[in-house]
Amino acid sequence: MQRQFNLQPSIYFTIVLVVSHGAMLAVLVLLALPLWAKILLASLVLTSMLYHVWHDAWLLALSSNKTLLLDGDMILLVARNGDQVTARVLADSLVTPFLTVLNVLPQGRHLARSVIILPDSLDAESFRQLRVWLRWGS
Repeated sequence: MQRQFNLQPSIYFTIVLVVSHGAMLAVLVLLALPLWAKILLASLVLTSMLYHVWHDAWLLALSSNKTLLLDGDMILLVARNGDQVTARVLADSLVTPFLTVLNVLPQGRHLARSVIILPDSLDAESFRQLRVWLRWGS
């Protein structure tokens, strides 16, 4: 039985990304590095934060996963631009009441991808159904 889940932008994920990148910037200030190195590293941290907030938390990038279609141990990831990736759900995916990390291996690829899903990424019933499906199968 195929199930469809439509992802939404996540405030929780945005907060986690901003706080974790902010902590990294705070650590950079304390390091005994030349000023130019701190500026370079800070710009990399800020670039990373902006990219992940835009792509993964707010789902504004054209390549952001917008829809998940689950069927058996296979998943179809549909991006905002319509691109589709068929993948296999890996056993090391994490399912908790507050966080779901969906590890998938796209067909024909050797490197896995992760889709991070927090409770505000889906409506409450869909989030519950996704967690049940991942924990107990179809």
